[in-house]
Amino acid sequence: MRKLALIVTLLLLATSVLAQSSPQVVSEVYVTTIKPGMTAQWEAGRKEHSAFHAAQKDTWSVLVWQILTGERSGSYMSSSPGHNWKDFDAREAFNKTDLPNVEKTMGASTAGSVKAYYVYRDDLSLTKPPSPPAKMRTTASYSVIPEHVNDFLDAVKKINAAIQKTNYPVKPSRWYQLANGGDVPTYVLVTDRASWSDMEPQDKKLEDALKEAYGDSGALDQLRRSCHRITTEMSVFRADLSYMPK
Repeated sequence: MRKLALIVTLLLLATSVLAQSSPQVVSEVYVTTIKPGMTAQWEAGRKEHSAFHAAQKDTWSVLVWQILTGERSGSYMSSSPGHNWKDFDAREAFNKTDLPNVEKTMGASTAGSVKAYYVYRDDLSLTKPPSPPAKMRTTASYSVIPEHVNDFLDAVKKINAAIQKTNYPVKPSRWYQLANGGDVPTYVLVTDRASWSDMEPQDKKLEDALKEAYGDSGALDQLRRSCHRITTEMSVFRADLSYMPK
């Protein structure tokens, strides 16, 4: 019975992957925890390492976000977006010089770092990633119950359709799926914010848009029931710590 359940789960996960565009668009993401009292040293090292990327004429961007809320408050997220899986094969030679420089510039001030890979879900997203990145952003992570992946994806698509049908004034946002480096299936909704005041709730609620489109807000309930955990956090873009090739 357990074997059958495992097979069903794997088939559901495979279906969710096949729904994406090919080749997949991948982001390499690091979340770094700083040693107590060494934030200034780490930031100085991060700037020095960005200078290393510039000297190497690196063509990959490294976008750095400072996490302000949630379980990871005080940590930094470094993301290199917009790659295909095959690009990481060609990255091996650069990594042989990059990783020693990471240790040299930030190793002493780093308490730990976790790496993961996320796939951009263009089939679920209403807007494209902004360039340059927004000043701030909120992130909602949905840990989906494996047996309810299709229910979750159907709910997201139904909510998106209601947003478009009713012209609901949604903020620019994008969906990502964790491909490797953590608990799966996990989906992440990233929403751009221009300022703290941009957090103010709108007069019209998402439930209202769903009721206008379908007569009820069942899709939102379906999305929530499909998850065993939902977490949120706020982060601010640190252009001074990021590397963006000219």
